[in-house]
Amino acid sequence: MGLRPVALAAVLAVATIMTTAASADPILGTWQVEPDHKGQVGQVVIRRCGDSFCGRVMKVHDSTGTSVVTRSMGRDLFWGLKARGQGNYDGGRVWVPLYDRVYDAKARLSGNRLRVFGCLGPLCDGQTWRRLR
Repeated sequence: MGLRPVALAAVLAVATIMTTAASADPILGTWQVEPDHKGQVGQVVIRRCGDSFCGRVMKVHDSTGTSVVTRSMGRDLFWGLKARGQGNYDGGRVWVPLYDRVYDAKARLSGNRLRVFGCLGPLCDGQTWRRLR
């Protein structure tokens, strides 16, 4: 005995709604990072990477607004970040170009601001990023 067509349609509709809601996570989009020690500002695109989130540096410009090429461009700045609810994300790793080191990552989303942290044990430091789109 199989599912009735109406019941099957209802199950498929709920699955579609849940998939759409999951894919529209508020962390997704383009973010502007804080200026680095040279005054350069990057744009990071956050996207889904399997069941987690990754952030890739797509553009960098100097303090005058001129585009520059850096070793960060095209690289994932963080990966493996997982949503934990209420705007909190953790479980990932972050590459800090200044030190060329990888640390544990977590983030906290509040409106159009994303606080991204790199942590070594209980010690964390981070930046606040601003949503561009």
